[in-house]
Amino acid sequence: MKIAYLLESAEPYGGVKIVLMQAEALARRGHRVTVVSPQTGPSWFPLMQARFEHSPFAASQALREADVRVATFWRTVPDALAGAHGPVFHLCQGYEGGFPFYADARHEIEKVYRLPARKLAVSTTLAERLEALGFGPAVDIGQAFDPGAFSPGPEKPIQNPPVVLVVGPIEIDSKGVDVALGGLQIFRRRGGAFRLRRVSYFPISEAERRMGLTDEYHHRLAPERMPFAYRSSDVFIGASRAEEGFGLPTLEALACGVPALLSDVPSQREIANGAAWHFRDGDPESLASALPELFTEGARRRARTEGPAAAARFSTARVAERLEAAFLEGLGTVL
Repeated sequence: MKIAYLLESAEPYGGVKIVLMQAEALARRGHRVTVVSPQTGPSWFPLMQARFEHSPFAASQALREADVRVATFWRTVPDALAGAHGPVFHLCQGYEGGFPFYADARHEIEKVYRLPARKLAVSTTLAERLEALGFGPAVDIGQAFDPGAFSPGPEKPIQNPPVVLVVGPIEIDSKGVDVALGGLQIFRRRGGAFRLRRVSYFPISEAERRMGLTDEYHHRLAPERMPFAYRSSDVFIGASRAEEGFGLPTLEALACGVPALLSDVPSQREIANGAAWHFRDGDPESLASALPELFTEGARRRARTEGPAAAARFSTARVAERLEAAFLEGLGTVL
């Protein structure tokens, strides 16, 4: 098959990484896969078997020749449908219409989700949500993940004070970073000690700086450095809200065997599969109360065993198989 992914931007975001991983995995299965973007290519993720075409969508040769087109963001769906002679798929990594960040565009997003592009969801939770909203049917293809780089490091004692890792931008409400920081503020007021390590693709905001919690702030940490950020931390906090489609940092932290304190929302429960600790969604008080249990040797032992086992359920190769099946079914329907 000739498969073309439409990528709005190749910036080093988690969602972009998933697209590139899918493209590479499909190319390894013998398909001709091209990632098309009007922006320059991803120097941080070199494509070895899939191709990259730097082109406006309307002028793309790969899109003209594609048997299958895959839109990777709501704004790319109309371009994927324009002039398509084969099935068009919409890869959904979260429903943007539920994000406060996109509140002004909600009506337009809903219109796009009603267009005749076949939905691919990265989790069962997201597939069920899209169908409940009337945007289905949605095929659950699972999440692409290669746990090789994300594995537990050598056993070490808890640091004094413990290092807490929070990943993601505070500016995007669905990430729940504001909830995580609020819970850490409460914990510190109660006498709790910790060092806060932050990783984000945005620079530190003035609001976060004023909080005075953050000891380390890594802006656009290189992807190959992320496993070390997890392994050198004592606790990971993933406060994703219900709107978040899939918390990729949660999966990476689990694979590294780091005790993970997660929001109690369906997507986080699905990822962790019982291998994490949870606090009430959106409730900093609940987070602060739950946190001390993770600063124990018992929590560390459990996380090193159960976390990698939970992460092992996710496989890029299996995602590629499901994508291939969905594409072939779509081609059969069109033909």
